[in-house]
Amino acid sequence: MPLITIAAKKHPKHGNDVKAKIQTFLEKLGESDATPGLHIEPINGSVDSRARTGRVDIHLRAVLFRIDPPQGDTHYIYAGTWNHDEGTEKAKNLALHVNPVNGVLELREAIAAHEPDVSAPAAESTPPVASASKPLFTELGYFVTDLTEQFGFPQKLADAAFELTDEDAVLAFAEELDTPWQQEVLLSMAAREALHVIKAELGLDKPVEIAPDADEATKVLAALEHPASRMQFTYAADSEELRRIIEDGDFGAWRVFLHPEQREYVERDYSGAFRLSGGAGTGKTVVLLHRARRLALATPGARVILTTFTRALAENLRRDLERLDPTVPIAEKLGDAGVLVRGVDQLAAEVRLRAGDEFGASALATIGSTRERTASPADSEWPAAITQAGSALPISLQSKPFFEDEYAQVVLPNAIMDADAYFTVRRPGRGVALDRGKRASVWAVVEQMRKDQRIANQLGYGEIAAIGAHWLTTSGTVFGDHVLVDEGQDLEPSKWKLMRAIVEEGPNDLFIADDSHQRIYGRPTVLKHYGIKIQGRSRRLTLNYRTTLENLRFALGVLAGEEYEDAEGLEVSTAGYRSARSGPKPSMHAAKSDAEQLDMIAADISRWIDEGVRKETIAILASSNNAAKKVQQGLGQRDVSVALITQPRVTGGQPVAMTMHTAKGMEFSRVVLFDVSDGLFPPPAAYKGVPEEDKPDKDRQFRSLLYVAASRARDELVVTWKGAPSALLLS
Repeated sequence: MPLITIAAKKHPKHGNDVKAKIQTFLEKLGESDATPGLHIEPINGSVDSRARTGRVDIHLRAVLFRIDPPQGDTHYIYAGTWNHDEGTEKAKNLALHVNPVNGVLELREAIAAHEPDVSAPAAESTPPVASASKPLFTELGYFVTDLTEQFGFPQKLADAAFELTDEDAVLAFAEELDTPWQQEVLLSMAAREALHVIKAELGLDKPVEIAPDADEATKVLAALEHPASRMQFTYAADSEELRRIIEDGDFGAWRVFLHPEQREYVERDYSGAFRLSGGAGTGKTVVLLHRARRLALATPGARVILTTFTRALAENLRRDLERLDPTVPIAEKLGDAGVLVRGVDQLAAEVRLRAGDEFGASALATIGSTRERTASPADSEWPAAITQAGSALPISLQSKPFFEDEYAQVVLPNAIMDADAYFTVRRPGRGVALDRGKRASVWAVVEQMRKDQRIANQLGYGEIAAIGAHWLTTSGTVFGDHVLVDEGQDLEPSKWKLMRAIVEEGPNDLFIADDSHQRIYGRPTVLKHYGIKIQGRSRRLTLNYRTTLENLRFALGVLAGEEYEDAEGLEVSTAGYRSARSGPKPSMHAAKSDAEQLDMIAADISRWIDEGVRKETIAILASSNNAAKKVQQGLGQRDVSVALITQPRVTGGQPVAMTMHTAKGMEFSRVVLFDVSDGLFPPPAAYKGVPEEDKPDKDRQFRSLLYVAASRARDELVVTWKGAPSALLLS
């Protein structure tokens, strides 16, 4: 039975009916290449004698390469499907090639067409004018021989690359290349990365070992195993995997073609906790999903916990894990073998139930009193407690935001239960300084809140996590062999204590994905304070797979001028972030009213739909639920049907409106940011009760929110406002 590998090759976009025919063709090929009707035939005059075409239907031809190793099954590499004549031409001109410098397998045009034309002919009446700009790579200190001798670029391609004068030209040039690792080399050089770093990221510093006297088929199959080759080729193990690869297209590519750097983080074992950071769209969640799959399948019976900030995001993770590989065992309760996918608060609640009667004793040790273990978590009692016990505090500190932060960042993680302990506890990262008198007044409010909670028999989610962590630690109970955390930047200290306690410290215990620039809740948390040791085990992804360069520049521009700290307490930079895609510049729509904004948005949506954009890949993001509802109603009045959603999950069939917060973790082809107006974004109500010292951090959170919202757009971004734009757009 022939084996089939799929190549990531630019080819026509096919409808579902054609995709079904392609799948049927490949399934039959996988059974036998002699199956009647397939017509697997060599091509006269092809530059690669292994090239074949196959009959998908009367009009369509699949382009294939047949590999016959001395031992083992025949192997076919599927390059794509085209109309009959074009497919025949592709089969004539495409060729498999093992790069002699690095051993990577390449599928590329064997004629000059694969080398982008970077020259523009001058008008007949205008004499040639020398370029005023130096070639970018020369200016950055690189040499043409770096591409030819270090990476194995063809000479003509390397020479053309060294004619480019700016980053935009490099991106446009790279987009035309058929070989993904070559694209990445050029983009990394444009981002000023050292050659040895580029090689390491692509796995080019570890060439595949191939015997010099090996036959050509053996060389090709060995080259397929190179990490950089697997950016372009993937083996389809069965018909179900074939179906997923064929059906998903660009939005599903993350499940198939991993970047070598991503693959390393998926497959590598670590001696302890590891943290993977990176900007929006760099593939952190992709790594988590593949790693969860790898850990679950590598050790039967392994207990893998995959968790994230909210229940809704966890449901998305579970759905994506099942799409990645339906054979991955899914655990249904804490402690079961397989992958348990839960929101952090769900995990805390399950630990509480498993603790049983012992939960009360841990509550006594953590917050100074017990609660019935069946009591439901409730909203904070801070406003009433401040009214009853906070009169001695300055007005600026008589605020719910201050007490929520103080309790979550200082009181709860340190298990403080009396005033003496609060007087002496350190308060790192807290903007408001407190002398002894103010601490006494603050503690009076904390005691009042806890008293009110005891009467109501209520607990907050942070308290449940802290108590659960205490029970796990003191009882020696663990429920997982591996814990993987997504959106780690938004977790508060007590939930990090739960993460540390739920799995035994050791190899591959904790794997954390975060992005400090996407922190839209809470405050920065330094993990070493809670027993999570990541020093020396932190890495950063910088290549954006989702967003075009133009949209990425806009999103990063929103962050400019602010300082952000990471989970190690270090300043984190956006330097080096880059995109592998280009597109139109974001559109800025100034309007005089909401009605005019909605008119513009309705026109954009109608245009996109006329262009063939799938309706469910269009999103309008607003700052609040009320604003999102206004969008839905206003567009409905303009005969544009839009679904209003409150959870990060698209139902399909029509454009969606939601808040910017809800859009976290999602992606769309076209995105509109609605009403980013001066005086409305950030919303003034969000600053109510926030102490002056904490307002800069609140500003950073809203910059992060705008960054998150803008980076949801894959292809086109539109921003609207009325009157004047928000100050965050002018920085």
